[in-house]
Amino acid sequence: MDQNDQQDEVIEGEVTSDAGENESIEVPVSGEDQASALLNLEELIKNHIEAIDKLKLEIKQQREMLEDSFNNNPTYREHEERVKEVSKAKNSVRQEISKQPSVATLAQKVKDLRFDMNEKSKTLSDLLQDFTEQTGATQIETRDGKVLEIVKTSKLVRRV
Repeated sequence: MDQNDQQDEVIEGEVTSDAGENESIEVPVSGEDQASALLNLEELIKNHIEAIDKLKLEIKQQREMLEDSFNNNPTYREHEERVKEVSKAKNSVRQEISKQPSVATLAQKVKDLRFDMNEKSKTLSDLLQDFTEQTGATQIETRDGKVLEIVKTSKLVRRV
């Protein structure tokens, strides 16, 4: 592939401006522009992270205002207090029932089954990633004939 063919190849993406409008951009993928494209991509990611952080802050503020609207209503507060009293009574009875050996055994069984399911889900994710890497396939058919799509997800996690 010569340099002219490489310059014709582009990756399209969406950029959301502060006004919330989507702009289509083209990121060149030629050899000499690849570093620039990666820097542009990194900048887009950072812009989105900042926009999400701003939205989280605004959501928090709006949610607090909404909660204040309810908490400032005397009728709502009165009903909320009654709900708390009933919840305490319910939890007390629930704890007494949970102390019974048969119920405690069932609770542990449910906990173990959930743990097993989470472990199997993690293993399945790893297996699907290997399957996709080896075959390039994005779908798999189950034994009962259902076709399932393999979807990759990525997320950012803040380092401590």
